[in-house]
Amino acid sequence: MSTHFAYREKFLWGKFERISLGSVYPVFDLDLTYGIKGFLDSPFEYFKVSLRVTDWIQTNPLGYFKYIISAGKVFGNIPYPLLKLHEGNETYVYDPLAFNMMNYYEFVSDQYISLLAEQHFQGFFLNRIPLIRKLRWREVVHCHVLYGNLSEKNKNLMEFPAGLTGLNQPYYEAGAGIENIFRLFRIDALWRFSYLDHPDVSPFGVRVSMKVSF
Repeated sequence: MSTHFAYREKFLWGKFERISLGSVYPVFDLDLTYGIKGFLDSPFEYFKVSLRVTDWIQTNPLGYFKYIISAGKVFGNIPYPLLKLHEGNETYVYDPLAFNMMNYYEFVSDQYISLLAEQHFQGFFLNRIPLIRKLRWREVVHCHVLYGNLSEKNKNLMEFPAGLTGLNQPYYEAGAGIENIFRLFRIDALWRFSYLDHPDVSPFGVRVSMKVSF
């Protein structure tokens, strides 16, 4: 079951769909999942709850600040495929909803809280450089932080594949980038600051993405 609450949210309505224009207030999304033991021969009974809060804050003249806070917990003993497998990204495309310096299937939790935060300066600094100002580039900085825990019961229920582990300290990464390049592209430089001893990870990376800007 999922529920969505956004105070004074605005929409564009069509015949078959509606498109959200967002809200000036925080937006809440709550997801509840109940696993029934014996249903389709499942041997597990569990309950999962997750909450996400999304908000945009105008910080004029420094542009705007956007954050997403997510938290969740699993009640019951279940194998790792049913737990929270945190979103990594091994591509060269920047994903604002993932941990871009984290590998796929690197971390798993049965309770967690995360913060994804971005400050968009909207050209506050670059517009002060005469030649760069004509390009209309916009600066952005961001950080992604994750704290989670994995109980011993869930850890020992099924053998983990190589590279998958729980969290014993916070995971965090940060980056800085330029958006609105040709009104379409964004390039980010990213740094990973924790779990640098894990195999096949790098402390630095570059990601690109596309977004239409006006």
